[in-house]
Amino acid sequence: MENPKLTNDLVFSFLMTSSGSEPVFQSFVNATLEDAGRPLTKSVSILSPFVISSFNSGKLSILDVKAQSVNGQYFNIEMQTVNKTGFRNRILYYGNKLYSEQLTSGEDYMFLNPVVSIVVAQFVMFPSLPGMHNVFTLASEKNPRVVFSDQLQVHSIELTKGNIMSASEISPSLQNWIEFLNNGHLKSEEELTELITDPGLAMAVEKYNSLRQDPQLRELALAREKAERDRRAELSFARNEGLTEGRAEGRAEGRAEGLKDSIVKLFTKRFPNGNVSELEQFLTSVSDEQILKDIIDYIFDSSSETELLEKVQQRLTSQE
Repeated sequence: MENPKLTNDLVFSFLMTSSGSEPVFQSFVNATLEDAGRPLTKSVSILSPFVISSFNSGKLSILDVKAQSVNGQYFNIEMQTVNKTGFRNRILYYGNKLYSEQLTSGEDYMFLNPVVSIVVAQFVMFPSLPGMHNVFTLASEKNPRVVFSDQLQVHSIELTKGNIMSASEISPSLQNWIEFLNNGHLKSEEELTELITDPGLAMAVEKYNSLRQDPQLRELALAREKAERDRRAELSFARNEGLTEGRAEGRAEGRAEGLKDSIVKLFTKRFPNGNVSELEQFLTSVSDEQILKDIIDYIFDSSSETELLEKVQQRLTSQE
């Protein structure tokens, strides 16, 4: 019997934010904080409770779950399955949003509480950093030990980096959480119990076992995995078709001009009601073939015309 993966958005949200999941959320957060040498949290309150109806629409989106600790600290966990352009900006945006929305008019800045963002990625985010778990803060470029503020932290956990169980640089509690997320769907109930290091992880195992025995939750989770696989295959095919078309037109018109024509055609297919004039204006200043190929990727990775144009603008700005 096929089991849904722990990295499935529905499964992860169910484990972390369904009724009574506070110990699960706290366990994962504390495993992350302990591995980074940060103070642990005593208890949390879920700010984004699990609602099954939100998964019935079939809409596939980036998952983030939120909680607040007893001493006011905010936590935001994001499960990121695809390395999409702009997702790091999203992490910063939502972290800063949690930070800025704490104050009402007239309140003092001293009452702001820290925000910790944890990104769980199913791909390599930072090839130049060997560790699976890395921590980012506002620090001095000249001396990173001098921290401007510890009010905003970003933790990245790259699930696909290295051999998990032999990764000696990871603390045992985080090791077991990573193994659970990576391979829990392949393990028997007995094998899962071997990973338990604390009551929160024990509850996560119990909740996962109950989910995979629940016909509605299990089938809905598997359906979302299939939809994601189909979407990736469709986008990969369309992207390759677009590049092939661009190369063909490039041979006839000059590679850059051919790619531009292909981009315009792909845009009108992807966004039939979109206004292509702004994109064409951006394209007039581009002659770099790699940038044009990146723009083709952006067309398929963007959920809206606005998101696409923002990505194109950021890409062009980075070249200036």
